[in-house]
Amino acid sequence: MEPMNSVAIAICRSLRKTPLLLLFFLPAGLSAQLGVQLQYRLPLSLAESSMLSDPLIQSGWSAGVVYSLRRSGIRIEWVPGLHYMQTTAQSTASVDYTGSGVQATVDFRAYPLDMYGDCKCPTFSRKGQVIKKGFFVEGGAGGYYLSQKTGDGSQGGGNFLARIGAGLDIGLSRRLTITPGVRIQYENSLHAWGGSGTEKQSRPLWVYPYLQIMTYFDY
Repeated sequence: MEPMNSVAIAICRSLRKTPLLLLFFLPAGLSAQLGVQLQYRLPLSLAESSMLSDPLIQSGWSAGVVYSLRRSGIRIEWVPGLHYMQTTAQSTASVDYTGSGVQATVDFRAYPLDMYGDCKCPTFSRKGQVIKKGFFVEGGAGGYYLSQKTGDGSQGGGNFLARIGAGLDIGLSRRLTITPGVRIQYENSLHAWGGSGTEKQSRPLWVYPYLQIMTYFDY
């Protein structure tokens, strides 16, 4: 029950810390779509650790469901989602550690080059003018619980995150979009790897390029 309690605590903290400013932008008439999202990310450190033995986050992937909320006539979206995630780290001794868990996020997206070009069709449908229609800026907040196997069992913990970024939606078809992007992400605490107090992800601020595949469903 302890991991589930940690998940609940992390999600509650993230919701409490979600920028209240976004609430003022929620329009009265919203349309919504349910979607499936797959994402691969390759984190790169922005803040170097003073402990040279710390493992480095190498890569990770996530898969989950999202619920896209938007208003017709303006290209601004709110995208809450729930994801399964897996992350890999490698120590300076070439020891690999793998962690897995769940993540809940709420992202905000805006398309500044085509803000009023809404076609009243699924937001992932892109035809022509890729940069104009597909470029977006984003921000978001959330929480996750990450656990890993150790020699004595498993260990894990919850974390709050906040991020900003930008990306480009490229419509492969009416139902499928591929999105390359980059994010800067802040986390409020460190994650220990390998069951050792000296082996930590000492990089609470990091940037990662990502590649995302998204499809939505009408209902």
